Amino acid sequence: MSEETPLAEQFGEDVLACVDEINRMLPQLVRRFDDLVILAALAEHVGGGLCVFMRGGVCTPEQARRILAHIEATAFSQDTGMVTPEPGHG
Repeated sequence: MSEETPLAEQFGEDVLACVDEINRMLPQLVRRFDDLVILAALAEHVGGGLCVFMRGGVCTPEQARRILAHIEATAFSQDTGMVTPEPGHG
């Protein structure tokens, strides 16, 4: 297994810190919206963000697809009993 670079390690730490902050905000949203509405809104936000980033040259379509593949792999992980699709298939 290869070691992460300091930049990749910091990115991972920043992602986890952001997830923690989002998790702290969720109870407020749950009091106002159904769970599925919250997930759909998050999906809308992610999709729109990827579109803006691709148009602005912040990320490539391939990078955006990797993010979406990660979301799909997380959603359909072995823990749920569903098959995880291989990257590039589907």
